[in-house]
Amino acid sequence: MTKTIPSQSSSLDDWLCYLESVHPANIEMGLERVARVANNIELLTSSSKIILIAGTNGKGTTARCLESLLLAQGYCVGTYASPHLVRYNERVRVNGAELDDQYHVDAFNLLEQGRGDTPLTYFEYGTLGALAIFKRLEVDYVLLEVGLGGRFDATNIVTPFASVITTIDLDHKEYLGDTRELVAYDKAGIFRESTLAIIGDLNIPHTMTDYGKEINANMVLSGSDFIFKEHEQSFSWQFKAHNLELPKPAIPCQNVATALTTLSVLDLLPSDEVITQCIANLVVEGRFQQLSESPLVYTDVAHNPESARYLATKLASYKDKGFKIHALAAMLADKDKVGVLKEVADVVDEWSLASLGGPRGDSAAHLQQALSSIPNSHFKQGYSNVEVALDAILPSQPSNTLLIVFGSFFTVAGAIHYFKK
Repeated sequence: MTKTIPSQSSSLDDWLCYLESVHPANIEMGLERVARVANNIELLTSSSKIILIAGTNGKGTTARCLESLLLAQGYCVGTYASPHLVRYNERVRVNGAELDDQYHVDAFNLLEQGRGDTPLTYFEYGTLGALAIFKRLEVDYVLLEVGLGGRFDATNIVTPFASVITTIDLDHKEYLGDTRELVAYDKAGIFRESTLAIIGDLNIPHTMTDYGKEINANMVLSGSDFIFKEHEQSFSWQFKAHNLELPKPAIPCQNVATALTTLSVLDLLPSDEVITQCIANLVVEGRFQQLSESPLVYTDVAHNPESARYLATKLASYKDKGFKIHALAAMLADKDKVGVLKEVADVVDEWSLASLGGPRGDSAAHLQQALSSIPNSHFKQGYSNVEVALDAILPSQPSNTLLIVFGSFFTVAGAIHYFKK
């Protein structure tokens, strides 16, 4: 059956439905197809300087920090992130704002005319569409988040002004390998010869630095070239002549330190006063985001062990204030459920679990099996979805309890949508 190709006058929803249908796989590693299409429509000739950002966790928060610091200096900044939480338009920001649907429709229409018979995945369409928009609007800097790994991700067709690695942990093992060394080597594929490569991970595998040395990348390493220290109400960052004491941010200090170092090396760092203001005002959707004050509800996209460890530290601060923690978790089937749940189990007093729909969603029953392997985990109830769970939990939530809804971008999206009804 021939698929109807949308036009420039079609809606964004029509285009997104079409993009989901034209490639048999959600993920297909490799750069040849996407580079061919990009060259067909001259997407790689833009004058914008591109900062390519990879990492298991922290890409979105690092990009948001870089964006804030660059915008404060009057630069025009385009940011590409994925996945989105509520609507597709979140994936592409220009000067911190989402764009009207027509920008995306125009970009997809351009791609469809230029791709010929080359198949593209949904993510590849999105990546090329973002590059088309940034070229059209002639932004000064592009902050381009890598989708999966690095070496064979669609974003890696660009020539970066700088490459950034935030963190390295195990996720997407079927594509990247089951050791940190294999994951690190794949992510190092975004490095380029004689080009800045900032690595923010706190325990950098040798495979990453070995590859960087092999191609003569200009590496700047966390723990040796730059350091940061967290304090109760602040954190300090040191790099060369910089030694700043800054307000403790709402995002991981590690990612702020990586962003500051990146801009420092590129000679793009604003004044200390502007840095302090930007850091104090940083907010990133879905990262320990408060949805309700009474009852107290937070949500977080944590979906692998590393991000769950960070979430546990945020929850522990509330435990120290006398709050009980009730966790509502819903996850995708291909995630390390035991690993994630175990990281937060020590601070959670009571568990509720929910199923996620869609082809990758996992059931509350499977999550319960994972939870049963963790000692002293008090399971309360399973639910068919996040909305049903919130309907049941919230009316009787005690005032001394914090409900954390976490486990996936889809879980967070469901929680945000619930509170916006």
